[in-house]
Amino acid sequence: MTCVPAVFFGCAGIKSAASHSAGCGILRVRVLDGFTDEPIEGASVTVPELGRSFPTGAGGLTEGIETPVIPDGEYDRLLPSASGRATLIVRAEGYTPCLLLYVRVTPGLTRAPTVRMFPADGSLPVFTTIEAPDEEWCRALVDKYS
Repeated sequence: MTCVPAVFFGCAGIKSAASHSAGCGILRVRVLDGFTDEPIEGASVTVPELGRSFPTGAGGLTEGIETPVIPDGEYDRLLPSASGRATLIVRAEGYTPCLLLYVRVTPGLTRAPTVRMFPADGSLPVFTTIEAPDEEWCRALVDKYS
């Protein structure tokens, strides 16, 4: 079993951990109100793999977040993928915190995942979602076993 370093500080730090990563991708996270689709300015998007948080601006968007591609070998025996995964923790005043798992990070590409937040009403301590794999990869897996 190979251990992946717990904290990366952008892709510049990848050189020392080259065997654990397949490059970098960019995440530009959009945070919206789940009922109105209005952008949420001032939300905090934490990427635990980077050990950093990034604020959203007026359009509910973060700056481009350079993120290492941390390979996800869970399905490699079925069909390897060039994409890796990251984790997002999103907080905003008056909203239930969001945890987004398995966020796709693809080498050399910019992705803009959207996080919809819902007002904190006490019914849920954390709103958790899991991002689906890349559609092309899913199609290729189905085709392989059809």
